Amino acid sequence: IEEDSASASVSIPEDVLIEVIEALSKVIWEKSKLLYEKEYINFCEWRNKKPAKGVNDKIIMANISGKSKSVKPSSLWSYYSQLKKMLSVKENVTAFLKHKFTGYKPKKSRVFTRGDLENILDKAPHDNYYLLLKNWGTGMSIDNIEDRGSVLVVTIPDTKTYKERIFTVVNGSNVIHAIDGFRKYMKLRPRQVPHQRLLLNYRNQKCKVQPIGLNTFSKMPQKIAEFLEIKDAHGYTGHSFRISSASLLAEAGADLSVLKRHIAEGYVEQSITNKIEISRKILGEEAAFDNRLGAIYV
Repeated sequence: IEEDSASASVSIPEDVLIEVIEALSKVIWEKSKLLYEKEYINFCEWRNKKPAKGVNDKIIMANISGKSKSVKPSSLWSYYSQLKKMLSVKENVTAFLKHKFTGYKPKKSRVFTRGDLENILDKAPHDNYYLLLKNWGTGMSIDNIEDRGSVLVVTIPDTKTYKERIFTVVNGSNVIHAIDGFRKYMKLRPRQVPHQRLLLNYRNQKCKVQPIGLNTFSKMPQKIAEFLEIKDAHGYTGHSFRISSASLLAEAGADLSVLKRHIAEGYVEQSITNKIEISRKILGEEAAFDNRLGAIYV
């Protein structure tokens, strides 16, 4: 059996083809297979009469449009579901792959504990690890951070939802305060930098004008894990920071609504006060604010 593609002719042995067909047939439940097969045969007959070749959304909509004249809307949805499933099985391997991956648990990034993060802030030598303290994003500029004295308000303009995200940085119980560390880092920036990028390469106790790239940024969690002598340091990836913050927030007693807001900040409007509350919960502190603080940051 020969199948022509745009680039080459692919030869599929008959025994391999039989094995593929048998595997794909298992995607449909045995009890429903006859009904699904019937709908697919009807679709193929309709397609041949038109005539039409292949399948895409327009062909499917044309077929459903014809059926809508004689069936109820509820039946139409059922037919659409059955047809899409059969088209995936008969004319696409996507359904088979999804079926095979049911129950599969992919490896996730490792999570830092509160103690891990406190240790890196307090014990890491600044000449080698100072940049790790400022791990907020490669594309951020110095204009994205507002220093309000007791809190840093960080705005991330470029997100998947095209909406800016905001989070806050407050001091915890560390020996090295996060806000003081940020201010020290800003003082180390060269006077003449031809761009506004926040994160710069830091080598031999000096900031360079070259900004940090994505690959370097994504390896920072692994470097932190290696410094802390954590086993399986390679399991710490660029996703570890966000997963760790959500984990610490949950450990602090945050309910599901707070976790959802923290993980999907771009979808939810929040006041700065709520952002500070989340930051303090991550640090394991009481999220109580006096009236003066609330008046300043709401």
